[in-house]
Amino acid sequence: MKITKEVQAQARRLLRLCLDESGRLQEDLVRRVAADITKKKPRNYAELLTSFTDLVRIEVNRHTATITSAVPLTAQEQTAIRAKLDARTHDLRYEWQVQPELLGGITVRVGDQVTDASLRTRISRLARLSQ
Repeated sequence: MKITKEVQAQARRLLRLCLDESGRLQEDLVRRVAADITKKKPRNYAELLTSFTDLVRIEVNRHTATITSAVPLTAQEQTAIRAKLDARTHDLRYEWQVQPELLGGITVRVGDQVTDASLRTRISRLARLSQ
């Protein structure tokens, strides 16, 4: 499905309508806009809904920090991580995940930025260097 520049611009305008004064996404407005698009079915509504959904997903990811660790983190460790991330980026929503495959350390993803301090990655780097 080809999404035209006109549809993309319209989706961006709709997204801006869903932001409050501080730039935070208002979930209730997003739901209403999506419902209105589906109900009214304007020209190119499928492309508009796809583009709008993609923009909303990107906006949500920008304000979500996903912290993945090899073992569950203690409340003290979570507080320390939150403090460091809040110093750089405000109004984050936190998701905590456990992946034993990391072996140790953590990975932090905020939007499209990833900080990988896992033991698995360090071992992989060492293996590549020794080849």
